[in-house]
Amino acid sequence: MADNSEEINDESEHEQNMSGNCIGYYTRSKRRKLDTDGEEVSCFGKASVENRKRKNPIMFVPTEIIQAIFRHLSYQELSQNVRLVNHRFKLIAEDMLDMTFKNVEKQLIRLERTTELSLAYTQDDMEIKCITKLLNFLEILKMQYAIVMTTLWRYVYNEFYKVPKTCMYAGQLIDANKTFIWTFLHYPNQLYAPAVIRDYALPVEVTKVIQLTKMFCVHFDKVTEEPMPNCLNRSGCKIVDLLNAANFAQKTTIFEKSTKDSFIGQYTYYFRNGWFVALPCPLAKEMDWPQRQRMMHMRLRRLVLAHNDMFMQQAQYERELMLRPDPNSRIKKPGNNVYTGYGDVGHIFFYYGVMNDGAFAQKFNSDEDNEEEENDELDVGAAQDANLPRMNSDDDIFYRIPYLGFRATLDVKCPLSYAPRSFLAKMSDEHLEQLKNNPKTKGPTRIRAIFQCEGASYPRLPTMYDYDFRPAASTESQS
Repeated sequence: MADNSEEINDESEHEQNMSGNCIGYYTRSKRRKLDTDGEEVSCFGKASVENRKRKNPIMFVPTEIIQAIFRHLSYQELSQNVRLVNHRFKLIAEDMLDMTFKNVEKQLIRLERTTELSLAYTQDDMEIKCITKLLNFLEILKMQYAIVMTTLWRYVYNEFYKVPKTCMYAGQLIDANKTFIWTFLHYPNQLYAPAVIRDYALPVEVTKVIQLTKMFCVHFDKVTEEPMPNCLNRSGCKIVDLLNAANFAQKTTIFEKSTKDSFIGQYTYYFRNGWFVALPCPLAKEMDWPQRQRMMHMRLRRLVLAHNDMFMQQAQYERELMLRPDPNSRIKKPGNNVYTGYGDVGHIFFYYGVMNDGAFAQKFNSDEDNEEEENDELDVGAAQDANLPRMNSDDDIFYRIPYLGFRATLDVKCPLSYAPRSFLAKMSDEHLEQLKNNPKTKGPTRIRAIFQCEGASYPRLPTMYDYDFRPAASTESQS
């Protein structure tokens, strides 16, 4: 990210054989025909030879050979063109896309472990800096991968209940990840060189993955998921999956319980230096519940991405300080960055965002930072008011409320198969196998999220928003 940057995002910018059934048996054999050489030839044999001649010979090639041929194509080509040729090519191409995307995570984890091991055996300060930059890139790509997986896993890799199946058709995103991995293994200097010259600069390979991730997730929600029948139920605890991907939010699992058929859970997430405000506004346009849910998923995903990005930079900066106690060159702090999003859904206008520690200190702690300078310029009027509670201090009760930071409290009740991905991953193999063989999808579903932003009281804005989803009687209230 660039220093002193502020990103403003408007939600409106992202709204694309022989088939006869014969009864009985033939009482006499059919006449055998002779070919030109005088040999007997069955009429069925001749017909099958003619059919083979009419079909493309590649259709009789074993699947393994076709896969070997397809590996010479880009995944974007597999997704956009090869899948549309015929049914067999579609199955083979989709299987390759799905398996390759899952393999990307394994490759990133292996590279991360190898990079951490190399840091333990490195003494040179510049070499530590270069390897640290590579480790930073791997962490960014792992975070992007997690966001994509929370968006699509129920429709691509789901084994717990029946759902209209699709595939990981973002071939361009897979290509971008593969390009990064190949460059990492063969020419790592091309990756860390921009960050060594200019702190926190990202190579083209990483920025492309970030851009494609945002575009694909919005497209998948709108084009693939929303038109599905009962998409509200099929998405299950997608909100929980998205918030679980916030690596730097304070998460508390109040309880998680499951019975033979159902799951209930309660969670709290606290986003430091973030805000989430919902304002009533004149009704501009009506939206049905699938659209509202899609918009909620989109804004939460944006918040998670921005929060992870900003606080990951801070964590990486602190790690580099620890790894380089006597640096040859100055280690620069992350720049002041702010992310802001807004948009209206029905009669509610949403305003949300997050800022890093540098931007927070610049905006709210400037008085304390310049306290010594201001003391030299006190006038008589200021001296007379010395006994009054100082604004923006602990002496003023009103300003004891945190400036920023919002808390999301989630209450979930749903069939066991719709449970969050993190909970399903913790189940034993025996229970998972039982759930796969006998999916539990009948029962009430309710997801309630309460967003509390106490800092909104300063500009006299609502401090709480209640997002309550019940399929039987869908209601959304705000207070």
